[in-house]
Amino acid sequence: MKKPILKTLFVLSLLAGFTSCSSDDDGLQPTDDVDDIATDDDNGGGDDGVLQGTVLEGDITEDLLVETGDYSLRGAVTVKDGATLTIQQGSTFTVTAEDQEAGVNLVFVEQGGRIVAEGTASQPIVFTSENQNSEGGDGDWGGIGIHGRARMNAPGGESQSEAGQLPYGGEDDEDDSGVLRYVRVEYAGQASSDGQFEFNAFSFFAVGSGTVVENCEAFEGADDGFEFYGGTVNATNISAVGMEDDSIDWDEGYRGTIDNAVIYQYDGTGDFAFELASRSGENNATPRAKPTVSNVTLRGHNREGKAAFDLKQGTGGVFDNIVGYNYETMIFVNDQLQEVENGDLEFTNTHFYDYTNLVVNNVDESDIVEELISMNEEATGADLSEFEGWTRFDAMGGFEE
Repeated sequence: MKKPILKTLFVLSLLAGFTSCSSDDDGLQPTDDVDDIATDDDNGGGDDGVLQGTVLEGDITEDLLVETGDYSLRGAVTVKDGATLTIQQGSTFTVTAEDQEAGVNLVFVEQGGRIVAEGTASQPIVFTSENQNSEGGDGDWGGIGIHGRARMNAPGGESQSEAGQLPYGGEDDEDDSGVLRYVRVEYAGQASSDGQFEFNAFSFFAVGSGTVVENCEAFEGADDGFEFYGGTVNATNISAVGMEDDSIDWDEGYRGTIDNAVIYQYDGTGDFAFELASRSGENNATPRAKPTVSNVTLRGHNREGKAAFDLKQGTGGVFDNIVGYNYETMIFVNDQLQEVENGDLEFTNTHFYDYTNLVVNNVDESDIVEELISMNEEATGADLSEFEGWTRFDAMGGFEE
């Protein structure tokens, strides 16, 4: 979650607007920047989401099958209510340098739409860019954003997404938005032309537990790797490597599970491995964010003033079998002493090492380590075998120093 000056982009023919990727900030103001996204009209896609040869673009209004192959992703590809985008294993989607220059390129799934992207360990589905973020800084494209109908804790239980102003939220915690299995998203986080916001690699807006997220990797993104805005979706075998902001981020009452995750932060790069909130300014809003996180190994950036876990704004969370190292501080506690005291926030079977500070309590500086953490040097962390063969994490040698 970055906290720049927020602005909203209005796109006349495609989306109502784009806003900052920080869900902690309110008071969004409009901007005159309307040329920041490559629209259907710009790219000849018209009103129909179609596969023009090897170019995927436009609004997908009926079921579309993309067979195994190499494709270009152009503009905002949006899966509409009632439609399913199915992608076969081994497919690669590349944002060209030309399309990157033209505007934001991304994949959105609206409420009621579905994406079924099922790769395999030997044939993952890859979303990448021609430039491969060669110039550094902002990413090259906008990543994948899914909008569901699960519960979240905004007033009235519904909201509009930061990127796209699309509705999300509702009452269906078992909502099904499809399948992401063996999917790798590289070099995402493209910024607006005025530099005021960036997109995540994977964004889950009130996505329900009927949605499958397994074996997914975010690689060298300019913003967050995985962000969960409320909802109950479960994520298994996820990898975040080289994020320039946070690796995993949740807020707005997220209550799913994260099981078996690896986080690799480059030295001196990135923000927090986990930046975790429930709701800004309403720390006791319901439902409270309280996911279950288990079997995680994280390698830090050792940045001054940063931590592996930034806990704030009333978040709960049950963490088990966590291994982490190479951080100045392991945990910041900011707004949830009551969650620590009542057991809604705890770390068990935890092994932290190679750090300067274990816990920094920014509330009252009292010692809450024994209440918060149960340490165990025998903790094993993630099962690294689940990432072999299909991840950039594995290709770079994993956690080998």
